[in-house]
Amino acid sequence: MTKTQKQLINYVKAALHGETFLDSADSVTTKEKNSVIEYGKQQGLLPFLQYFPEFFMEDVREQFFHHLVGCVYEDSRQTAEIGEILDAFEKEGIYCIPLKGIVTKRFYPASELRTMGDLDLLYQPEQTERLKAVMESLGYIYEGEAAKHDHYRRNGRVVEMHKELMPVSSRAYQYFKDSWQRAVPESGKKYICQMSPEDHYLYTFYHLLEHFIRGGIGIRMVLDLYILSGQKVLDLDYISRTLEELETGEFYRYLISLAQGWFGEEPRKEHELEMEEYIVNGGIFGSWENDVRNVKVTFQSGKRFLLHTLFPDYRVMKSVFPWLKTPLLLPSAWLLRFWNVWTKRRENIRLQFDRA
Repeated sequence: MTKTQKQLINYVKAALHGETFLDSADSVTTKEKNSVIEYGKQQGLLPFLQYFPEFFMEDVREQFFHHLVGCVYEDSRQTAEIGEILDAFEKEGIYCIPLKGIVTKRFYPASELRTMGDLDLLYQPEQTERLKAVMESLGYIYEGEAAKHDHYRRNGRVVEMHKELMPVSSRAYQYFKDSWQRAVPESGKKYICQMSPEDHYLYTFYHLLEHFIRGGIGIRMVLDLYILSGQKVLDLDYISRTLEELETGEFYRYLISLAQGWFGEEPRKEHELEMEEYIVNGGIFGSWENDVRNVKVTFQSGKRFLLHTLFPDYRVMKSVFPWLKTPLLLPSAWLLRFWNVWTKRRENIRLQFDRA
């Protein structure tokens, strides 16, 4: 781990524990501060630096404040946009569950500390057409569907409306398919629901695991798990049992131990260093190099990956097109999928060929 990487993790840890001055603050050079700012941007953790006076000194103040204001502004815009969507869904009777950062940021010391990209919500597939009409009435453009979610865009901002939480190939697919049965309405709402604390925690972990296997993960995803693990209402025994049943308990223990070593009071462990390096050397979602390398490992060759991507199996295609009742209709579904991608998400074609 480089000095810059260690410094950023130490700043985040100090901010979480209410410390606003580090022993090394006076000796941090302008070059080091600029490096931490840039790495903080890369990891989606720059707002944590606002608690430390050295970033408001004349040598870096203008640059840092410019980026910080951008994060705060983006957070306020996203909050307003989420509120607008949820109010419309409640009014029109569209059941949904806010996901990922929309919920996780509620547990951070301040909302802007948990940066977000896309906005994610889970909905019930039988309400697809009504949901589409509501989104279009709010000014969103429908950009097509993928295996797990539909894409909507307005003013450059993307909303992912999830029909499923996990790919059908995941061991956890059935567990998360039953999430609606464990969800409850938010206070004062009928149609806006929330996952149980355990389901949100488990989904945060499995979303992390998906990215870890693909391009990797960054520091922020580990931080999410650390912060959520501090909830007193969590049934940790239930979480442990579920992870063991889904055969991911060992990886989870490695990850939460690493999180405690970074942000808690536990010492860092020697056997975690390889995982640590894999995480800190990418961005929020790892790196392109990791993604390409992991594709080769998972599929053994780029050709196999492309065949898998171009011609998903029946289970995957059925999750995209509910009307697909028999494998005999697979060719028709593949053609429709090709057309949707070509007309609405053409840039994704080049991306997949590059990954191969």
